[in-house]
Amino acid sequence: MRRTLLFLGTCAAVMAAAGAAATGTPEVVARIETGSAPCSETGGFGYLWVGNNGAGTVSRVDPATNAVTATIKVGIGPCGVAAGAGAIWVDGYSSHSVYRINPTTLKVVKRINLPDQIWDVAFGDGSVWATESTNGVVDRINPKTNKVRRKIRIGLAGPANLRYGAGAVWVGTLLGRRVFRIDVRTNKVTSIKVGRTPRSVAASKTAIWVSNHLSNTVSRIDPRTRKVVATIKVGKQPENPAIADDGTVFVPNLGSNTVSRIDPATNRVINVLPVGQKPFPAASAFGDIWIPSSGGTDVYRVHIR
Repeated sequence: MRRTLLFLGTCAAVMAAAGAAATGTPEVVARIETGSAPCSETGGFGYLWVGNNGAGTVSRVDPATNAVTATIKVGIGPCGVAAGAGAIWVDGYSSHSVYRINPTTLKVVKRINLPDQIWDVAFGDGSVWATESTNGVVDRINPKTNKVRRKIRIGLAGPANLRYGAGAVWVGTLLGRRVFRIDVRTNKVTSIKVGRTPRSVAASKTAIWVSNHLSNTVSRIDPRTRKVVATIKVGKQPENPAIADDGTVFVPNLGSNTVSRIDPATNRVINVLPVGQKPFPAASAFGDIWIPSSGGTDVYRVHIR
């Protein structure tokens, strides 16, 4: 009887997974000129904010019209962008700093100087998180004081992209085969072995998706068990994934000029869409996926029809 129940339970799980399979077709619905070498974006305060690495600016895009409605000058080499605590936060990779922008006045109200090149920023659990890409450090910044609250060392792996989800900050790396997890309550660091050069991550309550840049794969991690539960082949040099509203995962392939869409019900690529030159990175906002052409000047807006 027990075997029968187990069999029925397994069948039910398979049927549920099959019933939850992704539908729709992703299409490029807009290309928005923002500036030279756009390389990160986030939704916040009713707009999309894009860091333009080559132009030294941040663009504010109205998602209702796909028009750039403001351009904010920051220091040289901005890239990562995050929203939280009433502000837009931008990593100044070439200026060794994090910029704080007031989203109403569109002014840089604070520059937080740091000792290293900052690869990325993220917001989570009331803190701003920034990666010192050569020092092997993640900075935890208090937005109330604009000061570093804690320096968290993850080793010599070269921390890169980072995202908040499932009660932790997940940190990709420029070297090696490990992605790092920072417990936001204790600041304790643990690691999980994945593919080669896991530079980028996307995080939700139920899954962590890691782009293994030199393996041309994506690792799916169960955040509860902290185990890799699937490895999915994608395009060349995958970068920052983004999770769409329907749960599918969009992975820009820097070396293929495409984006792969993964169905989490099957852990398989179900669509491959051509996009701009050197797509990097993807973000989910306002019901769509946004992908900058880091080798060009525009951002692609992808909608699932």
